[in-house]
Amino acid sequence: MIKPSRLLVLGLLLVGCNDGPTAVGTNFDDAGTTDLGTPADRGNAPDNGVVADNGAVTDRGNATDNPVAVDTPVAADNGAVDAGTPDTGAVDAGTPDAGTLDAGTPDTGAIDAGTPDTGVTDAGTPDAGTMDAGTTDAGPTDAGSVDTGVTCTPAAETCNGLDDDCDGIVDELGCATHLLITEVVIGPDEGEYVEIHNPTAAAIDLANVYVSDLHDYACYLGRACTFTGGRTLASLGTTDFVARFPAGASLAPGAYATVAIKANLTLFRGIAGVCPTYYLAGASGDAGLTVGTCTASLPMRPTAHATNTIGTAAGLTNGQEPVVLFQWDNSPALPVDLDYVFWGTPSTTNLQVDKTTTSITLAAGGSATFLADTAPASQQRVTLPTNVNGAALVRCNYAEGAERRTGGNGLGGHDETSEPLATTWRVTAAPAQVDGSIAALNATPGAVNNCR
Repeated sequence: MIKPSRLLVLGLLLVGCNDGPTAVGTNFDDAGTTDLGTPADRGNAPDNGVVADNGAVTDRGNATDNPVAVDTPVAADNGAVDAGTPDTGAVDAGTPDAGTLDAGTPDTGAIDAGTPDTGVTDAGTPDAGTMDAGTTDAGPTDAGSVDTGVTCTPAAETCNGLDDDCDGIVDELGCATHLLITEVVIGPDEGEYVEIHNPTAAAIDLANVYVSDLHDYACYLGRACTFTGGRTLASLGTTDFVARFPAGASLAPGAYATVAIKANLTLFRGIAGVCPTYYLAGASGDAGLTVGTCTASLPMRPTAHATNTIGTAAGLTNGQEPVVLFQWDNSPALPVDLDYVFWGTPSTTNLQVDKTTTSITLAAGGSATFLADTAPASQQRVTLPTNVNGAALVRCNYAEGAERRTGGNGLGGHDETSEPLATTWRVTAAPAQVDGSIAALNATPGAVNNCR
């Protein structure tokens, strides 16, 4: 049993252990360890009361002062930092502090804008390669020919129709003995043309030279034809032509000439980039209206046939067709073949040339019969490009390969229908199209072909 006097002493001792603010807020907060006051005052920071406080210092407790009720201001609080151990106990759920709200002046101290990190941003691992410290070449851009991806090894020029010495020119003058067809464009319609080349060392007269897209071309020179074996004469339609070069025309040694199939030369120039040397003037008579700036281009002539031999809608068939270059000056009994090319697969209307059963009726009486051509089944053909618009069929062997040189209907006895077209010709790829129209031809009208 504890006596009342001892209870009094014990009570005083307990009161002395509590250094927190009283209910009326008149005692200072000593910098004791853990504040066990009724409000949950976490004793690591001082309670900086406002009464008799300088008020400029914000209460900087390490933990939030969580009073259950407003904290009664403390008088003459020395504001010292309570360095005691943080109270790890639960939130004080004691009786709310009935004190008046501390209306002291807020701390005007500036926010700590700490020093920024001056570290350098990691820009990744640098390339360990050595930097080229060479001087920049100030020379002009090389405007040379586009690299076709094929290496050319220079060699002595031979009569194979190739640029053996890699100088960009097939300079084999004297290797061939007659005019050649060297390039054909069959689409688009306004860009169609046939290119011829003089590979000899002398100028060639073109006045008696003809070009045609009809396999029975020899029968539309003003004389009748007869056939054996039941074959009939092919009709000359509005899309066909047997055309003669202008009077006085000639082709210089090593030169090229182009024959535009359509008469709208303004469109042709826009597609091909150059004016043609010659063009087919159709029977409609509109050629003169569409020449535009190509005033130096000359119209081809029809033959002496009873009707016009240049169709009003002359054009090259995309799927298959022959083109024949031949000469005739009215004196020999038979025209003489100069060159021949056929592309695609023959149809019932566009056949390969075969004059084996053809005879020409002579004005003086009698007839003359052609020698046998290579049978169509044995003739080679140029494969069509995947897209004919803007692509070209180009001769890459100016010596005509293993063509038969005797016993034929060609100049000097050549059999032009025996040329191995699958190896002496190739096709170019169609150029890129812009808005459905070709940007330019993948061809070289009037110039040497790029076959490397």
